Amino acid sequence: MSVPLRVLGDRVLVKPDINANAPETLDSGVIVAKSLASAVTGSDPIPVPHRGTVIAVGNPTHPKQAYIEQIASIIHDIGAWNAATGESVSIPQLLRDLVRREPCCAVGDDVLFASDAGQEITLDGETYILLHESDLLAVVEPEEAYA
Repeated sequence: MSVPLRVLGDRVLVKPDINANAPETLDSGVIVAKSLASAVTGSDPIPVPHRGTVIAVGNPTHPKQAYIEQIASIIHDIGAWNAATGESVSIPQLLRDLVRREPCCAVGDDVLFASDAGQEITLDGETYILLHESDLLAVVEPEEAYA
């Protein structure tokens, strides 16, 4: 699924699953509640982590990345000898590798996030949640991973 935006930094765009306990509004305007509690409060009465599918992931950066890039550009010609492998190692490249960060999730992952996390946005009539990586509670592993 493609969305018309590029997620920046350590942010994640999630398509939330539909809350099965939330009241449903019919085309006629009648509200049908799944339970008495949801009829009164308008939502599931127990705050639970929400679940959704990752649609897009930003490119997170290490807090010291700009500083390391400056150092790496200054020492661009320095190398070191790796005694274990017997190869020459580029110190600037080693520094860049140390601050490289991979996202904690990937597009298509099933994730859990708190109900108050992120910013709800609407794109092309679809509702999404844009949140920081740190707002994610867990990536739900597929069941076949446990077998």
